Amino acid sequence: MTTKTLESYNDVFADIMNVMLFDGDKTVSADELTPAQKDSQFKADGKIRGQERDTAKFWRSANINMAFIGVENQVARDEFMPMRIFSYDGAEYKNQYDLKNNGKLKKCYPVITLVIYFGKDNWNYGKNLCSCFDVPKELSKFVNDYNMNFYAVKDFTDDDIEKFTSDFKTIAEFFQAELNGRNYRPSDRKLDHPHEVIDMISVFSGDDRFRNEYNEMAEKGDITMCEIYDKIQQEGMEKGIEKGRAEGRAEGRAEGKLEGKADAIKQLIKKGLSKANIIDLFDLTTDETKIFFGDTQTV
Repeated sequence: MTTKTLESYNDVFADIMNVMLFDGDKTVSADELTPAQKDSQFKADGKIRGQERDTAKFWRSANINMAFIGVENQVARDEFMPMRIFSYDGAEYKNQYDLKNNGKLKKCYPVITLVIYFGKDNWNYGKNLCSCFDVPKELSKFVNDYNMNFYAVKDFTDDDIEKFTSDFKTIAEFFQAELNGRNYRPSDRKLDHPHEVIDMISVFSGDDRFRNEYNEMAEKGDITMCEIYDKIQQEGMEKGIEKGRAEGRAEGRAEGKLEGKADAIKQLIKKGLSKANIIDLFDLTTDETKIFFGDTQTV
């Protein structure tokens, strides 16, 4: 839900297209995009079943009469993902076929789906339709393949991330660092959709501190991920310092008790009280007995 909400904004969607399809070239502008229907139906086992894409837009420009672009976000690995994408795209082509036959569509248009993988584990599965099943040698030249446009955020390079100009850059920075176990270094760019960005990071990371800090800062206006993260880091350091102080005080009290007990035992030894009586009197543990009467005795 959080990825769908953020990607529904035209500036973010256009940015994703420009980087993933056109290597960062500003080919697509936000005002060239319009919402497309995300749900479709298919018949299986005699029943009509529904399927819904994550995000979908129509793209029209001076050079492009019309194209249908879908984005699917994936967290878990799915061996049969190419079949799912094939089903989505096939349903859209079937819709065009029906509209064309009914005279409601003048010209058909291409359908493209981008799969963005946010998982930590390597995909390790095929990215084409024929990888989902065994194709007999006798049929290989007759079976049409279908390739999946696949992008793993974990594998983004720093150069890849620099090509993004929308809030998706912040998302890419965060997940690239988190998924690879690196230190996260947020940029100081102003967030255009801070609520959606923070929601997505909070949900995927399982860390509500991002949302809590944002809620406290929301009224101030322009917000950067750098400010939010610095606040989280600062509070973490302060809590760590206070914890260290508390542990130090507890350790000091323990050492004080030990020294006080040692002084009392010294006085009893001078008065001739036996070791056994002292152990019984103070109810000394084995470790304390070793400290007071052993090789490293304090007394």
